[in-house]
Amino acid sequence: MDAEKVGPALGKLPSGVYIATSTLDGEEIGMLASFVEQAGFAPPMITAAISKGRRLEQAVESSGLIGINILAEDDGRLMKPFAQSDNESPFADVALEDNEHGVPQLADALGFLAGKVTGKIEGGDHTIYAAEVIDGVLNDSTRSPMVRIRKNGFQY
Repeated sequence: MDAEKVGPALGKLPSGVYIATSTLDGEEIGMLASFVEQAGFAPPMITAAISKGRRLEQAVESSGLIGINILAEDDGRLMKPFAQSDNESPFADVALEDNEHGVPQLADALGFLAGKVTGKIEGGDHTIYAAEVIDGVLNDSTRSPMVRIRKNGFQY
């Protein structure tokens, strides 16, 4: 494969921008994510790819649950704490909503989905989780989701 030829084309696959969340030993874990997709209707399913070795991967494996907080076009302030790798506590200044699943849910996100993991696939440097949607909410139907187009499909 010619990476110089494939990279720009691969980068044109649009993705949303999300904060993926779970819990690990009672601690809220979250990370900026873009490899999320709806994957079925009945039952409603999503897939989410998480880089191997991330704490979120450990949390999802342990809890069997994943939260997908959908960011809107103007949600840069929500994204920023989760995009900084040196940030010890990205939840410190983020308002959370309670839900019956105990999955961190950002109060100001465009929407939220809670999923119960039903399977996984090892996908190179990521683990791809399939999850049945067990809860969710759209907080503001007037806002549009954040969409990302990369210059090169071989880097974030």
